[in-house]
Amino acid sequence: MSKILAHLGGVFLYSENPKALAEWYTKHLGMEYIYTAENKAYVATFNYHELEDKDTKRYVVWSISHTDKRPAFREGKLFTINYRVHDMEATLAHLRSLGIETKGPETHEQGIFAWISDPDGNAIEIWEDNANE
Repeated sequence: MSKILAHLGGVFLYSENPKALAEWYTKHLGMEYIYTAENKAYVATFNYHELEDKDTKRYVVWSISHTDKRPAFREGKLFTINYRVHDMEATLAHLRSLGIETKGPETHEQGIFAWISDPDGNAIEIWEDNANE
């Protein structure tokens, strides 16, 4: 089996007052956000290039959205960490072989998504980007 390699895809915070939280991050850490009406979230992105392909520009998302956007199966958790993988099918097969319960995959406009929890119950979203298709 090939080696599974995950990269940080994004961090998604859920807040009762996402605008105030985004303003706090801007004031205290200098993070600049753009409000996206489509996602009803304040989003900051960090651009980088793939190590293997210097011509492909990618990004990591840091998003703050209202608490009611939190996935129902993550009640009580206030964030989700998103890891980007290159092969969702192989990644899920690997996780399941280790006895890890998975939810998904689901295909959306931005790619293929699946979800797991770490041993402490923290939400982890796995994402296969489809930008190069």
